[in-house]
Amino acid sequence: MLLRRLQPALLAGWLAAIATASLAADSASFPSPAPVVYVADFDLDVANVKPDSGPGSRLRRLGGILPSGPLRSSKDPQTHAKEIVAEMADDLTDDLKKAGVDARRVAPGEPAPTEGWKIRGVFLSVDEGNRLQRAVVGLGAGQTNFQVAVSLDDLSTPNLPPLYQQTEEGASKDKPGAIIKLNPYVVAAKFVMAGQDEKAAIKSTAKAISDATVEKLKAKLQ
Repeated sequence: MLLRRLQPALLAGWLAAIATASLAADSASFPSPAPVVYVADFDLDVANVKPDSGPGSRLRRLGGILPSGPLRSSKDPQTHAKEIVAEMADDLTDDLKKAGVDARRVAPGEPAPTEGWKIRGVFLSVDEGNRLQRAVVGLGAGQTNFQVAVSLDDLSTPNLPPLYQQTEEGASKDKPGAIIKLNPYVVAAKFVMAGQDEKAAIKSTAKAISDATVEKLKAKLQ
């Protein structure tokens, strides 16, 4: 009788041990010590942020017309850009840690270490989509879209070349601001992601970058 009562508890213990071992195996995808990857804030020019294209955007600029709610929320462009950059860096750092990488954020202006790896990137465009379409139509309408170029650099290489340069060539009244031209001598991967809202798009983009980084590190460290 006692053995019969203990069987469920023993089974639960075995299952928990198997789950723990499986999680440890997943997180231990790199030999010890884990590779150190420094995550820098991605560059984002406010001119490359396309604001919400819905009718509520114009009314928000008039101020006080819309009732409180998601269609009324609006932010200063500079503040909004900084929030996007910070969320991307935080989400990317967290995803890399979950994958077994010793990921660390680098503060803007902080001197780069001489060992480890560094992820740097630039937002090529940020399209906030259309909130009204997302709320009323659904089914992927009015989604937020991100285009990001990212590079993984070996910090043992001195004087990393610039990831990109800005030029006024191709600028127009429809597309103001400098045009971003990626450096052909820097290996950079492009990511184009969409999400139902901004936070979802940032998270999906960060996860895609993290997955690509992990695979690249595994190939380099073999």
